[in-house]
Amino acid sequence: MNTIEQLQPTLVRQFSQIVGAGNLSAAYIFAGAAGTGKAALAQWLAMRLFCQNVQAGRPCGECAECQRVLSGNHPDVVWLNPEAKSIKVDDVRAMRQEMSKTGVEGNRRVFVIEGAERLTAGAENSLLKYYEEPVPGMTIILTTTAKNQLLPTIRSRAQVINFPKPPAASVQEALTAKGADARLAAVASNLTADIAAASALIEDESFDKRVTAVLQLVSQLGKNDATAFVAVQTTLVPLAKTLPEQTQTLALLGLAYADALNQHYHVQAPRTYGNDLAILALAEQPGSRLSTGLAAVLTAEIRLGQNVSFQSAVEALVLQLLEG
Repeated sequence: MNTIEQLQPTLVRQFSQIVGAGNLSAAYIFAGAAGTGKAALAQWLAMRLFCQNVQAGRPCGECAECQRVLSGNHPDVVWLNPEAKSIKVDDVRAMRQEMSKTGVEGNRRVFVIEGAERLTAGAENSLLKYYEEPVPGMTIILTTTAKNQLLPTIRSRAQVINFPKPPAASVQEALTAKGADARLAAVASNLTADIAAASALIEDESFDKRVTAVLQLVSQLGKNDATAFVAVQTTLVPLAKTLPEQTQTLALLGLAYADALNQHYHVQAPRTYGNDLAILALAEQPGSRLSTGLAAVLTAEIRLGQNVSFQSAVEALVLQLLEG
């Protein structure tokens, strides 16, 4: 609980006032980059609603109700966060069935869907029925890193709360202060604002290997080396077996293209990969080609979330990057 109060003090203060005034809305979208505390604030809000010993507008974190929320065992706080690439209609229908029930211990209930950008079109349409017929005392929270991928009708019927991202430099500084490798700290701090999550990345040997593999791919792309296509299957795929690893790999490639763009146009901005030679070589390409390349990487990330296989998505991406 202290973590979210430190990470997003303004939002915590605002929601404390909202709940205290009895003005909580029926639907929210918590939008922001990974590590900005979206799920943590949803959990904090649930504790605030059920806490038996609210202190200065904040949940105590110690009473039985707070402990049940923290452990994920509160009957009136329901989370939907399947491990699959997409959240399907059946997932939402099951949640809606739960919504039709009365609260176990009162009329207040909280529903949270994490990674809502994974909702299929059918699932979003099914969810719309909740927005059309909201139940008194019920609040639904969607967390997402890509709010624009949600249906406009979903966005328009919820209050969108944008989570500011702490400067990567401050996260990097905190990591290096804890003894983290400076090179990996720079990369990890651009992937997540969560210091604990960033530390876990740095301690994972496979993360270092993925960073190295992506930079090798960038070196090949900078030279228009056709063997970059082969490297997808021989190097990247074996290092990115899970969806989080695959998403991370594409994010690493996107950061490389962002660095190259800044280098190309002499933008004075912190660079994820510093003065890595692969980035410097890529930066020699025309600015329009780099911009198109960055957009293509972002599109590949979206395709990956649409049940396209990682190998297929990245092979198509590499062909596009080679063709310019």
